[in-house]
Amino acid sequence: MKEYFVGIFENDIQAPLNSLDDERKAIDVLLLKHKELFRKEIIPNEGIDGFISKVQLLTNDMTIFHFSGHHDDGDQAIKLSDEIFNDKGLIEILNNSPKLKMVFINGCSTQKIVDALHNVPIVIGTTTPVYDHFAYSLSTRFYELLLNSQDNINDSKKIDDVFKQAKGFLQGHYKGPKDEERGAGAADDFDIKINNYLFKINREIEQWHTNPDTFPVKKNFRELIDEIKLKENLKEDLYKYYPYFLCIHLEILSDFNDINNSVYQELTKERYWVIRSMFKEFLNFLKFSAYSIIWSISKENSDFKEKLSGELKEILRENLEIGWESHVQDKISEDLFFIYNSIPDDYLKKNALWKELKTCVIQSRNLFKEVSDFFSAHLEHNEDSKHEYIKTEFYLEKFIRNFTFLRTLGIESIYDVFYNQFKYDNQRSYIINRSYYPINKRPTAIDDKKNIIFEVKDNQSALDIDVHSVYICTVNAKDGLPKRELNLSPFYLDVNSTSIAKDKIKLYYLDRYSEATDKLIYKEVINARIDKDNYIDGRKLGEEIEVPLDEDMILALYKEGKKDIIEIEEKKKIRDHFEYIKNLIAHS
Repeated sequence: MKEYFVGIFENDIQAPLNSLDDERKAIDVLLLKHKELFRKEIIPNEGIDGFISKVQLLTNDMTIFHFSGHHDDGDQAIKLSDEIFNDKGLIEILNNSPKLKMVFINGCSTQKIVDALHNVPIVIGTTTPVYDHFAYSLSTRFYELLLNSQDNINDSKKIDDVFKQAKGFLQGHYKGPKDEERGAGAADDFDIKINNYLFKINREIEQWHTNPDTFPVKKNFRELIDEIKLKENLKEDLYKYYPYFLCIHLEILSDFNDINNSVYQELTKERYWVIRSMFKEFLNFLKFSAYSIIWSISKENSDFKEKLSGELKEILRENLEIGWESHVQDKISEDLFFIYNSIPDDYLKKNALWKELKTCVIQSRNLFKEVSDFFSAHLEHNEDSKHEYIKTEFYLEKFIRNFTFLRTLGIESIYDVFYNQFKYDNQRSYIINRSYYPINKRPTAIDDKKNIIFEVKDNQSALDIDVHSVYICTVNAKDGLPKRELNLSPFYLDVNSTSIAKDKIKLYYLDRYSEATDKLIYKEVINARIDKDNYIDGRKLGEEIEVPLDEDMILALYKEGKKDIIEIEEKKKIRDHFEYIKNLIAHS
């Protein structure tokens, strides 16, 4: 297969680079001499329209991207002949160009671009401003040596050697346009020129591009887990420190010693689907946490509803009605950003977790969009798609490193509430039975007790202990007791609370609300190991439960023998919860 070289050569009339055109011509001639090995697209001084139109056609095919011209580190943009193009956009394009093997940004002070290109095997740039004629001399010498063999481009060590050779030739003998042949006295000046250049190898990416089957998935992930456990002094398997809807996916990825689990320790479609499922569950949690935060604030602040903009209400309504399947994930990340960004910081001061969740969404906006776009574009895979699986590995590592606050969270599920008949003055007491995940001796652990007693005064009208709910809890460092931070009802149901297995959590999440049928449709928080084959067969992942909000419809289901639905409604008070949400975001 031929390599595809895309070269952008853009000059600035106000501050012309005298050697830029010579560099373009020299590289063009070199590529013509090796047309049996390289296809090329040279884009000279075509400005912003030419750059955008050409690059968008070539993004998915180019294997080498080269830019020569001005770069402004202050504006963080490359300068085209008539406009600028922001580094942020360029980085996004290059990091998501699937066949790229090398990027050479031959302009002044491009290190920030080099550092941000984590998904390209070889990146060459500069740490400071560079000399025009020297930039021309070095790049043309580099490509002349590189094109001696097509094998060079598939080996980072060879490219590194070639780049050092190019510098060596110039160190030995360099002649500038106004200089005599360089002698020993100019060595110091030359060192300044040549030390400006930065050569970066993303070793794992280089290995993936060369032979994805040898990418060390299991080794890398095991080392990452061991590093985290040592750093945070964790005593148990890492997956046990995450909330239920995330831990079941991490458990599969962390089960290194089970021979039947080996398919998840390689760069496979099975591993891809587990990471994809975990990502979806994380976004679901962030989405429903936002609803819970808004709901909680509105209960304590009567004027808060008036501060919800019409646009925010519309987005909240819309996200109740659509299932977050892969084809709309690009919209999810933007909706999350808008929702959390619309919650004023003043309301979050008293709750560290709420603030952490907002920070997570705001700071991770680009990451979520990048991963969402990837999953949206890759619904189907074949053997040729292994080169794409690496992006899921990047997300997995970032998830574990960046979102450490999740390892302090647990789930509390209320499955029984009993009113204590003994009443003293105006005080009542309730006995509450609950289950937890994680359980004993983990970050959300308290003790082996399954029940607690709440003493409540009659005038405490806001109390919700008699509403069966699923809570997100943190643990107080001083007394080790769990603190309820978020009431996730009606967005999550623990269906085991209606069965014999009351002390074992089994969660379902709200996938969508159908206004036409007045039903809430819940889906099981799946175990990807069990349900992956269902997806491959074209069936939906996980079981669905439909809960009508109309009382007559619930009674009709009960008469048909579907007693579990009426039990869920009775125990979870779904209609009460959801009615409050609907009123909160209703049209003014």
